[in-house]
Amino acid sequence: MWLSFIESVCYRKCMIKNFCSLIALDIDGTLAVKMQNIPPTVIHYLTTLHQQGVMFVFVTGRTFEFGHQVLKELPFSYYYAAHNGAILLSMPDRRVIIKKYLDCSVLLSMEKICESTSTDFVIYTGLEGNNLCYYRPSHFSHNLRYYLEKRRQSFNEEWIAVENFKEISFKEFPSVKCFGEEETAQYVAERMEKNLELHAPVIKDPFDEGNYVVQATHSQANKGYALRQLIDQLGYEGVVIAAGDDLNDLSMFEQAHIKVAMADAPLQLKAKADIIAPPASSLGIIKGLKEALAQ
Repeated sequence: MWLSFIESVCYRKCMIKNFCSLIALDIDGTLAVKMQNIPPTVIHYLTTLHQQGVMFVFVTGRTFEFGHQVLKELPFSYYYAAHNGAILLSMPDRRVIIKKYLDCSVLLSMEKICESTSTDFVIYTGLEGNNLCYYRPSHFSHNLRYYLEKRRQSFNEEWIAVENFKEISFKEFPSVKCFGEEETAQYVAERMEKNLELHAPVIKDPFDEGNYVVQATHSQANKGYALRQLIDQLGYEGVVIAAGDDLNDLSMFEQAHIKVAMADAPLQLKAKADIIAPPASSLGIIKGLKEALAQ
């Protein structure tokens, strides 16, 4: 135990000595056009910044596997938070730094919230569950089932159909997602936050912006909490820059000194930003970070 403590202290000191700035970045819609890889020009720019002493933490609402596939082209070490901050790791060694998962005891209450709607929720098991997802097809409307099947295939996710969630064997998981029209998504999110005290932001679905996604996680599992925990564990006292493109990035902005919002972000996020960068399709993160680092 004592050796582990000493190793932890030494690790933090080493990391602090080796970087002069901390930048937190959303992935999908910020670094890259939604559902695509990071452009080589952006990778080159981030690599140059890292060589100059910048440490990065990449924070996504998507699964561990999604982010891992996108970020694996980066030729340097970094931190990575998936499922809106439910798990934070150092990469590429995959050392878990924090984990805030949901207990399966919340499932019954979630079922009651969704039972009067046309949608249901999908359980994301995360890294420990081989990134499998569990869902109940019969609890979705016909149109949503068709939509979700196309979405699942496009995102290359493995969904396992069950009659009820009593069939699952795990005890905890990072997040659930609900899909549907905006009114339904807002209804579900509000009740999950009020009745279950979960963190449940609503964002436009990157697969089809005519639909919305509610991603519910532990009350302390959000992008801002993950960033704050990293800052505290490293003992970092310098300037923090954060960049994002959707409402689940709001909590991350709260922990940053300089906030960069992409031009196509919701007005609520842009209102909190110090800098508005061009969209990811124009490699806007480069311009945004250059402006932030010049301040």
